[in-house]
Amino acid sequence: MFLGDYHTHTKYSDGKGSVKENAFAAKARGLKEIAVTDHGFHLFRKGLKKYLRLKADCEEASAQTGVKVIAGAEADVFSLQGELDLSEKELAAVDYLVAGFHKFAPPKSCSDFFKMYFVTFFNGLLPTSKKAKERNTAALIAAVKRYPIKVLAHLNHSLKADVGAVAKACAEKGVLVEINAKHLKDFCGQWEALAKSGALFVVNSDAHKPRDVGALNAAFEKAVQEGIDPSRIVNYCGE
Repeated sequence: MFLGDYHTHTKYSDGKGSVKENAFAAKARGLKEIAVTDHGFHLFRKGLKKYLRLKADCEEASAQTGVKVIAGAEADVFSLQGELDLSEKELAAVDYLVAGFHKFAPPKSCSDFFKMYFVTFFNGLLPTSKKAKERNTAALIAAVKRYPIKVLAHLNHSLKADVGAVAKACAEKGVLVEINAKHLKDFCGQWEALAKSGALFVVNSDAHKPRDVGALNAAFEKAVQEGIDPSRIVNYCGE
């Protein structure tokens, strides 16, 4: 039903399993491919060595399982200018770049913390101001336009933005908008804007445990129910 799962985590960052365990879990679900996309601020904390070990593990897991295991990374949009927290050298080494926002990732500056991160701790308690939403939207669009991002992860999770505007920018740059199996509620009230954006989508698990790798059916069914044409979900390959 699905070709692959392109957002999974391992012990190389905050996941619970190994690359090989993720690959075997993918094989059990009938997937042909997975991307291991551990957090950049874990992978590259001491340079490229850890990422190169990850790449070697991916090659070994591919050989042992028959599943194509892609060595990727999940970078963070960590400034209001839309900058990612990876250097040009680090970005060049990454085979599959996923990008998103995490409030636990270090911001670029104190100003970015207070204007971008601080307000995320009040999500659900206080509405995001119009001005903050405009700043967030501009930051995400800037990142999409500037970097070779394959997938924009969990849009509207923590960092609230104009979903339609960001998805439209993704459509223009050929960036896939993620339908994240763990964060479907963040698209509540936003599905129509997504459908109208012209973007293409990818359903991902964002698995942090091997057992969750490839658990994509519920998210796919929700997206289709909300009006997303299955033909626009690039990793869906039919019944």
